[in-house]
Amino acid sequence: MKASKRVIFALLSIVFLIAGFFAFIDFLFVTTIQNKLNPKGSHRAKLLRHQGIDVNFKVLVDGERVYYSPDFAPVEYDFREQITWDKTGNIVVLEVAGKRLFAYDAEQKRQLSDSELLSVEYVPFSAYHYEGKLAEETKR
Repeated sequence: MKASKRVIFALLSIVFLIAGFFAFIDFLFVTTIQNKLNPKGSHRAKLLRHQGIDVNFKVLVDGERVYYSPDFAPVEYDFREQITWDKTGNIVVLEVAGKRLFAYDAEQKRQLSDSELLSVEYVPFSAYHYEGKLAEETKR
């Protein structure tokens, strides 16, 4: 009986060492980019960046993983990654380098189709009543 207890202890020790190793690796290579409540305060979206051999982005909504991106090359450019809530405050959109990659409806708990993703509307800039001066847009 003592030998079987030692085997069980050894196996549990190995499992905890492996789990600890992966937790440490996750800590080193995963960065929280954004953690953002919707305007109503009813849903939270979180954007994580996994930096390893490749770069991947993970989106969590209300603590659940809803998206993990395909691989990006680990280039030395700013990916300009961000999550943005739409004008209803129900849909969160992942954008990388100005391109919409993914959208999720937090109320309906579903990923949007490509056509729905492209038709998501944001609150127009004018609604924020910015009082500063904007750079002039030049016509070409």
